[in-house]
Amino acid sequence: MELTGHHRVHDEHFFRQVLGRYPTGVVAVTSVDDDGQPLGMIVGSFSSVSLQPRLVSFMAARTSSSYARQRTRDRFCVNVLSDRHEEVCKALAVKRGTDKFAGVGWRPSPLGSPVIDGVVAWIDCVVVDEIEAGDHYIVLGRVEDLEAAGPGLPLIFHNGGYGSFIPRSRVIPARPDIMTHVVLADLARPAVESLTRELGMECAIMMTIGDQVVRVAAVGAPPVGAAPIQVGQRMPFWAPLGALMVAWRERREQEAWARRGAGGGDPATVEAHLRALDRVRARGWVISLATDAYLALDDVLAHHPDGPVRDGTIRELETALGGPGAYDQESLAAERYRVRNVSAPVFGPDGQVVMYLSLFGFPETSTGGDVMRVAGRLRACASAIGGLLPG
Repeated sequence: MELTGHHRVHDEHFFRQVLGRYPTGVVAVTSVDDDGQPLGMIVGSFSSVSLQPRLVSFMAARTSSSYARQRTRDRFCVNVLSDRHEEVCKALAVKRGTDKFAGVGWRPSPLGSPVIDGVVAWIDCVVVDEIEAGDHYIVLGRVEDLEAAGPGLPLIFHNGGYGSFIPRSRVIPARPDIMTHVVLADLARPAVESLTRELGMECAIMMTIGDQVVRVAAVGAPPVGAAPIQVGQRMPFWAPLGALMVAWRERREQEAWARRGAGGGDPATVEAHLRALDRVRARGWVISLATDAYLALDDVLAHHPDGPVRDGTIRELETALGGPGAYDQESLAAERYRVRNVSAPVFGPDGQVVMYLSLFGFPETSTGGDVMRVAGRLRACASAIGGLLPG
């Protein structure tokens, strides 16, 4: 017999079934007891509450024996579990009476609570309030420290089981000053989705907004254990960053771009960039290798807020990036390469570069032939997108 509205609400099984359609993140809330031994519980109700002040919350069942032990603590750490943490999740979800942390690696947070090895993020908090809400407690915490700790995708709970979030297409939130860019990215996404499915890679759609190069959208799923591309990420539009956006512009604009970068006061450095841009135009795409300097740059782009401090840090890294070598490999004669990304321009009807596509997710090493094959597919995709753009 079909349940009526009143009976649906009061049928516990049906209530769980309907709410289970809403996916939730999975976190481990940890602390230590008086003897310094780790305490932990799995929570699917963690949430950000306030930016000013920095407040977060989680909910715990009033019957939870795990929370009964942690309830006496004045601090806790929220561990955002990765999609590789299903076994850790099961271990911490067991009832009291077993050593939950047997075989689980961890280190103390700044406040002394366990940070589990391999989490994608952690948030260190002190308890500021506990609110009774039906058969649960709402625990409110003030954030004292936090970190985007590592790569990987978050573990989620959905429809009664654990799984992972597989991003396919993400775009920066639309605001009045970037609506045109979002519309163009939407035109490009179907073709890019087809390419990323074919190659099993992830692609960023890059555009210039003012004096910055911005990841307006990201398409495809990252390799297992890798962090997905962050949309909205911004980097300065100066040498050696954003070379594809300037390579087809007038010489004076190229010179200005080169002078804004590290060493731009040296005429020889500017000339080296101009020669490299000539080669970029001839080749039609660029490659960046996964050097230590680029990995450091990625860390800065991901974790440092926009502003003069971040720009200063980027400038310090630019010399290590190798000037034109950051985007211009004169040949692919070596046997193997550690490839960070390969990028190709998308031209508008006027022949100018409107955006460029950057493919990420290469194997640990690739042959020159592999790189050329992927670059060819990327250029074909970029060309197809160019034919869709309005005049």
